[in-house]
Amino acid sequence: MRSWEKGYFYFFVIGIFLVIISPYALSDGMFMDGLIYSVIANNMANGLGTFWDPHFTFSCHPHFHEHPPFAFGLQSLFYTLFGNSRYIDKGYSLLTYVITACLILRIWKHLKLKNGWIALLLWLFIPVVFWASTNNMLENTLTVFVLLSMLFILKYQNKRGIFFLILSGLMLSIGFLTKGFVVFFVWTFPFVFWLIKRKQPFYKMILETGILVLVSLVFLSLLLILLPEARENIFTYLDVQVINSLKNVRTVNSRFSILEHLFFELLVPISICLFIIVLFKWKKHSSIKLMQTNLPLFLIFFIVGLTGVLPVMISAKQSGFYILSTYPFFAIALGALVEPLINCLCDNVRYSLKRIFILNITGYIVFFAGVLLCFYFSTTIGRDENKIKDTYQILKVVPKGSVITILPTMCDDWSLHGYYARYGTVSLDSNDKRKYLLVEYHCPLEKSHLDEYQEIDAQTVAYRLFKRKNTSSQIRN
Repeated sequence: MRSWEKGYFYFFVIGIFLVIISPYALSDGMFMDGLIYSVIANNMANGLGTFWDPHFTFSCHPHFHEHPPFAFGLQSLFYTLFGNSRYIDKGYSLLTYVITACLILRIWKHLKLKNGWIALLLWLFIPVVFWASTNNMLENTLTVFVLLSMLFILKYQNKRGIFFLILSGLMLSIGFLTKGFVVFFVWTFPFVFWLIKRKQPFYKMILETGILVLVSLVFLSLLLILLPEARENIFTYLDVQVINSLKNVRTVNSRFSILEHLFFELLVPISICLFIIVLFKWKKHSSIKLMQTNLPLFLIFFIVGLTGVLPVMISAKQSGFYILSTYPFFAIALGALVEPLINCLCDNVRYSLKRIFILNITGYIVFFAGVLLCFYFSTTIGRDENKIKDTYQILKVVPKGSVITILPTMCDDWSLHGYYARYGTVSLDSNDKRKYLLVEYHCPLEKSHLDEYQEIDAQTVAYRLFKRKNTSSQIRN
C-alpha cells in the first residue's frame, strides 16, 4: 500500500480510541490528582501563587511543593491565553497525547520502520493510557519530554551533531522539573543500545552517557544556584515528597506491585501482537522467523522501558500511572517485533480502488464519530456527579474566594477541595468556624453547630449548606 492509502489505519485507530474515551474526554469531572493540578495551574494564571511557589487553596497546601512546578506553569499559559473554561483542563491533557502520538511516530520513522499506526494502536489501547488521557496527570506532560529526549538521542546517533545530545539532556532537565527523578531512566539508552547493537566502541557509549547526564545535571544545578526560589521549591519537594515517601508512605503491600501493574497493563498490546502472529501464520505468507528482523530494536526499547519501571520498586508508595512515561517504549518495542509481519500482510493484500475507498471511508467515519461523541458528552458529568452538581448549586450562594467550614471527616476528600477551588476559588477549612458550613447529608452535626448555623436550601442532593446566624462584620468569610 502507498502511504496515502494507509491513512485509513491511523484514522481508524485514533477513532476507536476517541470512541472509548468520549464519555470522559470533555465531560465534567476528573480524577483528584489531575483536578488538583488544574486548580494550581489556573491559580497561577490568575495571580494566585507563582511558578516557584504554586498555590492550591488558602486552607490546604497554600504553598504546594508536592511536585516540581513546570507542568503547572506550562498549563497555566493555556488559561492565560484562553480563559478559565473547564474545557481547558482536559483539552490540555488531550493535547499532550496528540504531541506524544506525533513523537512516537517520529521515533518510529527514525528507526526506519513502516506502518506507524501499529505503535499507536499498542500504546493507546493500554488501559491506564486511555484512562490518563482525560485526567490531566503530570505523567502526560512528562511523557512529552521523555520522548523528546529520546528523539534527540536518535537524531544525534544519525550523525546530526552533539547539539542534539545536549538538547536531549535539556529535555530531561525539564522532565525533572515536571515529575522528578523518574525521567532519568532515559540515561540508560546509550548503554542498552551499545549492549544490544555493539556498533560503537565502549568508550564512545560512556562519553555519550556522560554528556547526557552532565547536561541534565548542570542545567538543574544552575537553576538551584542562581534562583533561591527554585532552590527552596526543589529542596522542599525532595524533603516532603521524595524522602518522606521513601521513609513513611506505603500504598502497596509489596514493592513488586508495580511489576504486576505493568504485566496487566501490557496484556492488551501483547494480545494484539499475538493476534497478528496467529493471523500471519493462518495466511501462511512466510516463516514466523521474519520477526527476528527487528529483535534488537525490541530488546533495546523493552529494556529501556524496564529501566523506567524497576526503580519505582525502591519506594512502597506506588501506583499504576507512575510508569505512564515508559509505555511508549513498550509499545514501540512490541510494535517493532511484529512490524515485519504487518508489512508482509499489507503487501500481500490486493487493494482495488473500491476496497481502498471503503477502507478510507470507514476510517474517516469512525474518526469523526469519535470526535462527535466527545462533543456530545461534553455537557455531561463523567464522574462525581452529585458532588459536582452540589458544588455548582452552593457556589450560587457562596461568594467567590470565600472559605467554607467543613467537618474534620471531610478534610481528606481531595476532589471536594478541588472542585470548589477550581469552579469558585473557594477554600474548605475544618479549623475555624466561618460564615458558611458544609456537611455531608449523612453526617450528624454537633449541638454547637446547630446553635450557631441555620441551614440554607441550596437544592443540593449530597451536601447541606449552613449559614452562620451571627453575620456581624467580625465573622470571617
